[in-house]
Amino acid sequence: MLFSMAMIVIFGGGFLIRLVRDGDFYIAEFAGGMSGIALLIMTMFVKKGRNKPSYRD
Repeated sequence: MLFSMAMIVIFGGGFLIRLVRDGDFYIAEFAGGMSGIALLIMTMFVKKGRNKPSYRD
């Protein structure tokens, strides 16, 4: 979870700063930020699935 949040901050933040400041759209930073968001969402679903009680005896 920490890794995905770091990706969002580093790549997504750099992307937003350059987009707002210069109007440039850097696809590499955009892809890095989106992959960070995807990792964060997947991590949340995996952790949620692990906490469910098992009904196997």
